[in-house]
Amino acid sequence: MPTKRSSSRAMTVGRKLAKQTLKRRRQAARTRKCALAAHPSPVIRSIAETGVRALVPTALVRSTSAGVLIAEGDSWFDYPLHDVLKDLDDLYGYDVESVAHKGDTVEDMAYSGGQLDEFSRRVEKVLRNGVKPKAILLSGGGNDIAGDEFAILLNHAGSSISGFNDDIVTGVIDQRLNDAYVTILQAITTICQEQIGEPVPIIIHGYDYAVPDGRGFLGGWWLLPGPWLEPGFRRKGYPTAP
Repeated sequence: MPTKRSSSRAMTVGRKLAKQTLKRRRQAARTRKCALAAHPSPVIRSIAETGVRALVPTALVRSTSAGVLIAEGDSWFDYPLHDVLKDLDDLYGYDVESVAHKGDTVEDMAYSGGQLDEFSRRVEKVLRNGVKPKAILLSGGGNDIAGDEFAILLNHAGSSISGFNDDIVTGVIDQRLNDAYVTILQAITTICQEQIGEPVPIIIHGYDYAVPDGRGFLGGWWLLPGPWLEPGFRRKGYPTAP
C-alpha cells in the first residue's frame, strides 16, 4: 500500500517537474514575444473579461461552448476513428484541447516531460483566448499493465502458485502507478496554480471490465491496437477463451 511518505516524495517530484516545465515555457514565451515583435503584421484580437489572471479586456467576443477542457492521457483520448474527446466535443458541446498520445503510460506522462510541456503550452493557448479551463481530463494506467507488460503480473498456470503474483501486483499498482499518478497530479496542479492563478478540477476515469478473449480494435490487425490481455494469459499457460 502507498504510504504518506512515498506520496509526499511523489508530490515533491511533481512540483519539481512542474517548475522545470514552467522554466522552459517562460523561455519559450520570451522567444515568442520577440518573434511577434519582429512580425510585420501580427493579428491582434480583443477578448472579454473572464477572470483569468494577466488578461486585459478591451472588447466582447461572442462564442458558445460548454467550456474548455484540456486532456492529457493515452488512447482513450487518442483512439483511431473515435474516442471520448470527440464525444465531449460533438455530443456535449465542449471545446477540447488535447495533448494525449496513444500508447503512453502514466510514467511517460509523469516523468518524460513531453506531455507536461505540451500541457503547459495548451494552458497558455487557452489563456491567450481569454478563457480559463473548466477542467483537466487525465487518462492513464492501462498501458502500464496491459499488452506486453501484463504477463509479468501472472505466475505460470502450471506452477504451485498459479494466478496473480500479489507481490508484483502490489509493487506495480500500489507503488509504481500510485507514485506516478501522485506526481502527475501534483505537476498539473502546480502548473495551473502558476499559470492560471488557481488549481483547476482534474477528472480521472476508471477502466471497464476487460475480457481477455484476444480481440483487438477492429480485430487488432496490422497497426490497429490490441489484443491486450489474452497474449499474456496464453504465454503463462492459461487456456484461451473460446
